[in-house]
Amino acid sequence: MESFDRELGGVSSRVSRGVSFADHPAEVASAGSNRTGDRPRGAGPHLVRTGTSYLFQIRIPKTLGGGRGSPLVRLGIGARPAADARRIADLLAAAARTRFDEIGRRSMSGDKTDKSGAPNADTSVDVEQLFSGETPDEVVVEVRGYLKAVKRIVEQDPRQPSAEESQAFAGMRGLVGIAREIAKGSEGNSLIVDNVDVLKTKYVDKFAGTALSPSGPAPSHTTTQLQPSPAIPQPQSAAPPRPTLEAPPAAFVPRAVVRDEKGNIIPAYRLDRRTVPRPASEKPRFSEVSEEYLEYREAASPSKQKDINTARFRRDLFLELIGDHPVDTYNASDLQAYVHLLSFWPANEADRRTDWTAREIIDDNRDMHLKPIKLSTFQDGYVGSIGTMIRHKMKELGYSDPFANANIRFPETAAPKRKSAPLSAEKISAVFRIGVASGLLDEAMLPLLGHLTGRRLGLLIHLQGSDIRDKFGGLFVAETSGIVVKDGKWVRVPFKTDASTGFFVLHPFLKEIGFIDWAMKQGDAFLFPGIMNLHDPSKSASSYMQRLFKKAGIEKGNGEVFHSLRGGNIDDMRDEKVDGRIRRIQVGHTVGGDEHEGYGQQVLSEKGARQLALLPLSPEIDFSVFRGLPFDVMAARKRTRGRRPKD
Repeated sequence: MESFDRELGGVSSRVSRGVSFADHPAEVASAGSNRTGDRPRGAGPHLVRTGTSYLFQIRIPKTLGGGRGSPLVRLGIGARPAADARRIADLLAAAARTRFDEIGRRSMSGDKTDKSGAPNADTSVDVEQLFSGETPDEVVVEVRGYLKAVKRIVEQDPRQPSAEESQAFAGMRGLVGIAREIAKGSEGNSLIVDNVDVLKTKYVDKFAGTALSPSGPAPSHTTTQLQPSPAIPQPQSAAPPRPTLEAPPAAFVPRAVVRDEKGNIIPAYRLDRRTVPRPASEKPRFSEVSEEYLEYREAASPSKQKDINTARFRRDLFLELIGDHPVDTYNASDLQAYVHLLSFWPANEADRRTDWTAREIIDDNRDMHLKPIKLSTFQDGYVGSIGTMIRHKMKELGYSDPFANANIRFPETAAPKRKSAPLSAEKISAVFRIGVASGLLDEAMLPLLGHLTGRRLGLLIHLQGSDIRDKFGGLFVAETSGIVVKDGKWVRVPFKTDASTGFFVLHPFLKEIGFIDWAMKQGDAFLFPGIMNLHDPSKSASSYMQRLFKKAGIEKGNGEVFHSLRGGNIDDMRDEKVDGRIRRIQVGHTVGGDEHEGYGQQVLSEKGARQLALLPLSPEIDFSVFRGLPFDVMAARKRTRGRRPKD
C-alpha cells in the first residue's frame, strides 16, 4: 500500500494528517492521536466521524495538483457501525486511487475521450471528457461523482443463497473434497478413499436433488468424460486410477476437475471447449442466432457488406475453435479460451494458409514467428463481435448474457492501440504545401478542413454543396443530413454518433479564399467527386491521406495521422478557453456526462458559433498556399498512375 501511495504522488492512506477538521469538531480531539496515549482512537483511515455519522475523504495526488491546501474529495457515508464504515472507506479509497491513476494516464496520453465512465456504464460510446482533469477542482468533482456510483454498489447487501442452492453448494464442496483426497494418493484420508463410492453417491444426490434442476423429465445417468485440448498432455496410464463422477440427473452439469499427468488441475479455458459437458438447453445454437443477426445487418446496412463479411469470418472462427452450442450454455471460460487460442493467430491475412484449419494455423505460430493481432482488434473485433451476436436474441428468448462480467485476460503480445499524436506547425505546413501542389482538390482541402473544423475524414468527404449555408448573418456552417444519394441510391454518411450530424462552424478563412462560395454553387453534388466515385470512399480517402502524409515526411508509426488534425483542433479551442460544451458540439462529440448537460439545445448557439469563428489562425502555419486556387479545375482533375503532369 505504501508503494502504491508513492506512485500516486504521496497520497497518504490516512488523510487525517494535515487535514483541517474545523467542520467536524467531534474529530478535533482525535486528529493527533498516535502522538499521546491518552487520546481516543481515530475513526480510521480516510474517515471523519461526527456523532454516529461518517465522512469519507481522500487527498488528490500531487501529480494532479494536490497537496496541502488543495481541495479534498469528500463523500458522506452516513450512520453505521465503525467496522462497516471502515470497510466502505477502504473500498472507496481503492476506487479513488484507481480513478486518480486513470486521470493521470489520460492527461499524459492526451486522450480526450472517456472510455471508462462509471461502473456498469456503456463503454462503447465515444464521449469527450466532461472534466479535463487539468485543475484540482475538476478532479474533485469527477472523482466524487465516480465514488457516488461505487458507493451505491458496495452498500448493496449480497443476496443470500436459497435452501436449494445451499444444498447444491454443500454437494459441490463434498465432491471437491473427495477429489482432493484422491489426488493425494497414499497420503489421502483412508476413511474417504475407502468409502469413495458411498460418499460420492451422497454428495451427488445432494447436488441433484435441488430446485436448480428445471422441471420435466430428467436425463438418464451418464458417465461424463472431459477431454482436454489436444495441446494439453493426456494423463498417463501409470497415474493412480481415480473414480469418474457421474453427472447428476439434472440440466446443470457440475464442473469436474481435469488434471494432467502430474496431477495438476488443467484450467477450464485450456480444455477443448468443443467437447466439455454443457447444461441441457432448448435454446437455439449460436450459429443460428448469429446468422439471424448477420442477415439483419445485411438488410439494414447493405453498404457495409465488407464489415459483415468480416464479422461472419470471425463468427465462423469462434465456432471452429470453441464449438457450436446452445447460446445460454457458454460461459466466461469459452471466451477466455477463444482469446488464448487467438494469442497465436497471425494478424496479417497473407500469413494464414488457406489449406490449413484454424487450429493448424495457431499451432504453427505457437513460437510467435508471425505478428500477432493488436489489443484493439482483440477487443473491438474478435471478442466484441462475438458478444454482440450472442446477445442478439437475449430479450426475445429470455436468456442472460453468458459473457457478462467476464474478466478476460488478454495476452501481453497484444499491442495497445497507438494514440494519435499532435502535429507540429512545420509538419502541418508541409502537408498543406504538398497537398496543394498535387493539384487534386481532396488532397489540398481535406487537411485544411480537418484542421479548421476538427471533423472526421469520413464525414468531410461526404459533404455536398447543399450542406453549406449562411446560418447567422455572414457566419457559414456545414451540416449533413446523415444520408446522401450515391449512384442513384440513398446511403448512410459514416458518422460515429448522432452528435456528428449537427452543424459545425466553417472558419471565415474558407470564405476568404473562395472555397465556401465555390462549394455552395455545387448544389447537391459532392464536393470531392474524385473520392466519392470510388467503391469504398472512406477507405480510399484514408489511404490517400496516408500517402499524402508520407510524402510530407510524416510516418504513420509515430501516431501522426489525419486524425491528429482533429485532436489539434480540440487542443487549439481549449487553449483559447472555448467552453467544453461548445468544443464537443463543434467536433461532433456527444454532449454531456451528466443530466444537467443534457438539457438545452444540442446544437451551437449564435454566441458560441461566433466565438468559434473568431478563433485566430496559427501564425506558425503557412496558409498562404490556399489563396487563388482554381477549385473547378482541381475538382475535375482525376488521379492517374505514374507521374502527375505539371500545369
